[in-house]
Amino acid sequence: MKLQLQSSLGVDLDAAPNEAGGLPNGMALRERADVGCVFLNAAVNAAEVIEGGNEALGVQLPARPGSISRGPRCSAIWLTPRAWLVQCPVDDELELASRVNAAFADKRLHAALFTDYLYWLELCGEGAEAILQQGGFVSLERDGLAVGHAKRTLVGNIPAVIIHERKFEWLVGIERSRTKYFVGWLNSVRDAPAG
Repeated sequence: MKLQLQSSLGVDLDAAPNEAGGLPNGMALRERADVGCVFLNAAVNAAEVIEGGNEALGVQLPARPGSISRGPRCSAIWLTPRAWLVQCPVDDELELASRVNAAFADKRLHAALFTDYLYWLELCGEGAEAILQQGGFVSLERDGLAVGHAKRTLVGNIPAVIIHERKFEWLVGIERSRTKYFVGWLNSVRDAPAG
């Protein structure tokens, strides 16, 4: 017996790109295995470490809720007043974490490798926001979550980081062990009768 490895979307891991079909209204769901992550956590007030963190990362750590700062090789996402998620190419993850940890040997700011923990899915199409809203609060803002902003929330009762990349494009970061459940929830939403 030979085991065939499959992605969370139920397709062979060798298929590129891994994409789920059958979503309504021309929407697409793709795995984004190219997105690496470094989790930053400050043990002190962020104001004490933000400048040194900026220098070590080469990108500005945002100081406002939901903000994203983009640099040439990575982006920093505000999660809490003392925590950020840095998206980078997968191959840059170890180098970025090492630079931050070398700059803060006292652990006032600590960087942890996060790519194996957080798994990214890209949801595209006009109905993408509506599907995400069926699973939880995407935003309490009148016009919804603005393009270029992020939020940590529950979607389908699963903790997620959602990023509004472009008008009809969303990145959803899910704990790797829960990705299959999230995809199952998306399938149940898209298969549910409207109204």
